[in-house]
Amino acid sequence: MTDVERLQRMVSDLRSMRNSCEPKNNGNPRYLHYSGAVSNLLWLIGDLQAEED
Repeated sequence: MTDVERLQRMVSDLRSMRNSCEPKNNGNPRYLHYSGAVSNLLWLIGDLQAEED
């Protein structure tokens, strides 16, 4: 499994955990932190993919 694949799996897992948070909005600190973590992982994925090209 490549680093990109591992990160994509983490994104999927974090999104699933985020979707179990109530309320589902940025007023919920946990939901906001999950969203931030997903955004950061997506940035890393893009960076790694750019290096591969």
